[in-house]
Amino acid sequence: MLLALSSDLAACGHRVLVALEPSIQAAWKSCRLKSARLDRLEVHGVQTVRPDSVPDIEAIATQWARIASSCDTSIVIAPELDGLLPELIESMRKKGCTVRAPEASFLRLASDKWETHQCWISGEQITAPTWLARDWLTISDRLRSGGVLGGELRNVQADGWVLKRRRGAGGTDMERFADGERLISKLGTLLDLSEWIVQPWILGRSVSLALTGAWDLTPGVSFRRCGPLEADCEMMPEVIGPTEQLFGTGSMIESASGDLTESTEGSTLGSSIGSSVGSYVGGNGPVEVDPQELKRFVRGLLRAMPGSGAGWIGIDFLMVPEGPWVALEVNARLTSSYLGYRKHYGAMLADTILGLPLPIRPFPNPGAFRFSVSDFHG
Repeated sequence: MLLALSSDLAACGHRVLVALEPSIQAAWKSCRLKSARLDRLEVHGVQTVRPDSVPDIEAIATQWARIASSCDTSIVIAPELDGLLPELIESMRKKGCTVRAPEASFLRLASDKWETHQCWISGEQITAPTWLARDWLTISDRLRSGGVLGGELRNVQADGWVLKRRRGAGGTDMERFADGERLISKLGTLLDLSEWIVQPWILGRSVSLALTGAWDLTPGVSFRRCGPLEADCEMMPEVIGPTEQLFGTGSMIESASGDLTESTEGSTLGSSIGSSVGSYVGGNGPVEVDPQELKRFVRGLLRAMPGSGAGWIGIDFLMVPEGPWVALEVNARLTSSYLGYRKHYGAMLADTILGLPLPIRPFPNPGAFRFSVSDFHG
């Protein structure tokens, strides 16, 4: 993602400075990944951890802010794990940097799957039933007897349970269980059940969309495109996608619908019940949907969340057969789907993150492009 975005920004005529933490400096230097355009960028190494191997957020933000001091804006790519992403962005903003990202309240909520779920439920959005692992364990007997999917999801099928980290990217240590007994056994090995969530494994097509640009859906604020009534005023991001997510299963790639194709990713994570299912390797796109329905879906999810935003974010959701779209989580940072969308929109896609309109291109045929998380090679 970083290589592709940096190359595209340079292709759009921007002066690009890049701050690299040690684990990706070697990849940047690799001849296999580089291009002549990347060679011309200003690249700065940063130190990221204290002697005890804990990320030193203040030190990282200080280094990044110094590097970004001559820049008009900054784009932060960092993990959501342990609050790293929102804390880095907030610290850089306090040091005077303009960061192309959502407001702090949005970032903090989006980085916590449990808080995101609570927010969407309060906003009457359709999302997967979610429990903190400690709470699920307390009421597991009742939940395992059935009836966990009600309301809008009453006709939707579920097959077992999924355990996820509360904070961090969705696939981090995610495991699927055929039944509650196996999940209970797993929970007995975890130290802090408040840091994990449990959801039913809902059968459907796992997809994601991307938002780029800026948004503010709070009625009554003047800096927006407005409808006929002031209450209709809103600034919407560009909505792109969706793409179907692909997951590694040994030497194969599996879509959420169960289709298997050959993979060269070399993933060793299986998809059998009770094993890790978090080996996200890329996607197919675009998935054919009604664009107006997609925008209405996005508008509802964003309106339920606090704060305005800017930059690039991703939203993961399920397309359920004969059922509603089910929101799962928000990735409030550049996502690997950028690697797929740039195949259609070209390098100018990078400019949309800075606020320019999406390049006008005919919508590609369904399944027109396929991408992997390591898709950029210069």
